[in-house]
Amino acid sequence: MVNLDTDIVIVSKNADQKLYPASTTKIMTCLVALENVKDFNEKVEVPYECFNEFWGSNPNYVGVSNAEIEPLQRNLTYQDCLYALMLPSACDAANIIAYNVGGTLEHFVEMMNDTAEKIGCKNTRFANAHGLFNENNYSTAYDMYLITRYALDNYPGFIRICNTYEYDMPANSKYPDGYKIFHTNELMKSTSDYYCEGVRGIKTGSIDRYYFKKEGKWDTKDYEYGSRALVTTAERNGYNYLLVTLGAPFFNEEGKLPEKIYSFVDHINLYDWAFSEFEYAQVIGKNQQVMQVDVEKGENADKVGIVTTEDFYTLLPKTLDESAIQQIKPVVETLTAPVEKGMSVGELELRLNGETLARIPLVTESDIPLDAVASYREKLQNILTAPQTIAAVIIVAVLIAALVVIRTVNKNKRRKAAEMQKRRKIQMAPRSGANRNIYSKNKSSINRNIRRK
Repeated sequence: MVNLDTDIVIVSKNADQKLYPASTTKIMTCLVALENVKDFNEKVEVPYECFNEFWGSNPNYVGVSNAEIEPLQRNLTYQDCLYALMLPSACDAANIIAYNVGGTLEHFVEMMNDTAEKIGCKNTRFANAHGLFNENNYSTAYDMYLITRYALDNYPGFIRICNTYEYDMPANSKYPDGYKIFHTNELMKSTSDYYCEGVRGIKTGSIDRYYFKKEGKWDTKDYEYGSRALVTTAERNGYNYLLVTLGAPFFNEEGKLPEKIYSFVDHINLYDWAFSEFEYAQVIGKNQQVMQVDVEKGENADKVGIVTTEDFYTLLPKTLDESAIQQIKPVVETLTAPVEKGMSVGELELRLNGETLARIPLVTESDIPLDAVASYREKLQNILTAPQTIAAVIIVAVLIAALVVIRTVNKNKRRKAAEMQKRRKIQMAPRSGANRNIYSKNKSSINRNIRRK
């Protein structure tokens, strides 16, 4: 059971179990026709080939539902066949569609299986166009949901056909003035004991017994009790659901027809429960603040709010406590100014019972300008503590130290030179009067010698 407004699965039980879909097979027959027929008012061929298997020895194909179409009837259109297929579940209409669309009954079945694979069915195999019992004709509730949902989403005419309760068929030899056919889904009929408000279509399916072969022959004593299948949609107060059930028992535990048709009862109970139990509720609103984050170097602000960018609504039980929905916030330690409003900071994950409901983008709530004084202070500090600055200071210090050393050395050298010169002068100067006379005499004698020479 799926809520069509949100695609939320409301109920799922044995959804992938392979079962016999019975006449809900005709949903795929209708879908393949809708995909391939261009003019539904075009007349179809009605050869005996479309009826022969119903007149054979296979007990599974005897006494089947039909629309009283006659072999070789010439006034039948594709549209007539589709309504006959989906309302009274006519097996003759199924084969007529298969023959005209596929060229042969066998090729049409191949088309059905190709379409099922395209849609994404993993556990479905069709063996015929009508759904009468065949061990190789099986599906699952989930795959039948996929097939039906695909038809609903892509072909508006599909639900128009399925939701029609009665249809006028063209005349034939038995009914020269034409005749009416009716839908087999009693949930749609206002005068029925099974009437269910808001139900539309789609297809019933039932097989009373499954007969098998023994040693290559059909044995009417070798059988299993059959089952009922049902696919419906329903709408009430703007809420829409699609429900698929397979495998409801045809007979009761005593092997007799029960007082109630179980498939109808199941759908009524599930719809009444869903429409009364669930509501479309807002979990979180747009621009709702979910956290605050520290901001460094912000002007007159050290925090900024973090808000959601969109509303989120979903289908929830009316009795659900809001605290049951977990909010998983992103880890954002700090931001550095300037901070711009609307800056992305991650996502808010909403969880319920361990499952993710949604991921909502988060952004900053406001602008936080940069604090200029703090910025300059930091820049200066960064400059002073930068490796290049430290290296430059060391180099300058070394150069200054070297200069001081050089100047000191040079000063010492000059001082020593001055002292040496002073000593020399002192040594060269006369020490006493006697010495001065000797020096004078020697000097006079030297000068005379020079003149003589």
